Amino acid sequence: MPNGFKATPFARGGRRLLPRTILGSTALVLTALMLAACAAKPTLPPVEAPSFIVHGNRVVVPAGSPLRTRLGIAAVTDANIAQQIAAPAVVEADPAAQSRILTPLAGRIVRLGVRLGDRVRGGQMLAELASPDLSSALADDARARSQLRLTSAARDRAVGVKAIGGAADKDVQQAQADAAAAQAEAARTRARLRQLGASGARRGNGLTLTAPSSGVVTELAAAPGAFWTDLTAPLMTVANIGTVWVTANVAEGDLAAIRAGQPVGISFAAYPGETIAGRVQSIAPLLDPDTRRAKVRIAIANPDGRFKPGMFASVRFTAPTTAAPSVPTTALLLKDDATTVYVEVAPWTFERRTVDTGAEQGTRTAIPHGLAAGQRVIATGGVLLDD
Repeated sequence: MPNGFKATPFARGGRRLLPRTILGSTALVLTALMLAACAAKPTLPPVEAPSFIVHGNRVVVPAGSPLRTRLGIAAVTDANIAQQIAAPAVVEADPAAQSRILTPLAGRIVRLGVRLGDRVRGGQMLAELASPDLSSALADDARARSQLRLTSAARDRAVGVKAIGGAADKDVQQAQADAAAAQAEAARTRARLRQLGASGARRGNGLTLTAPSSGVVTELAAAPGAFWTDLTAPLMTVANIGTVWVTANVAEGDLAAIRAGQPVGISFAAYPGETIAGRVQSIAPLLDPDTRRAKVRIAIANPDGRFKPGMFASVRFTAPTTAAPSVPTTALLLKDDATTVYVEVAPWTFERRTVDTGAEQGTRTAIPHGLAAGQRVIATGGVLLDD
């Protein structure tokens, strides 16, 4: 070619033709790009094994699962556990030591000798009433005693006259009958006065009510000047609280562990940190149909009146020690308001089982029903199988 001449692509049919060297280079570039794209395609990570597999009511922890290092398995063992039963209680006065003071007659309250909370002695004056009915009773007694004297004298005269032959037998018999009737009437009026109170009879028109025994006035419904007409309503209540009852309400399911004479510990809200020892005195023969609880009563001495009726308390019963299967308390899981555990039925295969729990002692809980000694349960980490 002459110098300065530039080679140009040869055109055939009006199209420009590229040299073969350019076409080859282009093919090499395209191939390189395709290989680079294939090399840049991400690879999928390997599929991990599941932590656990559920088959019906069983859970299997497969080999290689991280849960195998996080689950703690323990054996079910028999343990001697003393069952502790706690029940709410209240202090009450002994019903046999309470006297409800009633008035036998209607009348006006003239005077009150005590106030609410006062300590009284047996025979002490409590109240005095002015009662017309008492005046009538005293008058009846006076007439009966006068009639008895008169008929007794007439009987003695008739007997004397009969002895000297001056009286008929019928006169003597009539006098004796009159004297017997008068004696019966006098006995009736005396008994009536005794029912009203002998002290009231001696005070004339005033009816005096006295304390039947020593105690404390725990209720007072009367006031001076009031006219009392309801003979069934007590004016006041005098209770001897030298000994009081602590009445515990024990649930039906715990009654089998309670017996008369059983020692108990009593704590009072009024005296925190103090525990009083006592013994079960009686167990109510009937359950409360609403609360399904029975009243268990413990009598305790109360010489200084520290334990006041109405105080709240808590009673702890110690049941006899019994042997029962037990598990670590951490093995218990709550599901649908039921207590459950995972029991090993095969190596790394567990079955969820509902159990009944008993007393708790230390870190273990008794299982009276649902498990047997020698079985194995998940003690820690069982909650991970619920995920």
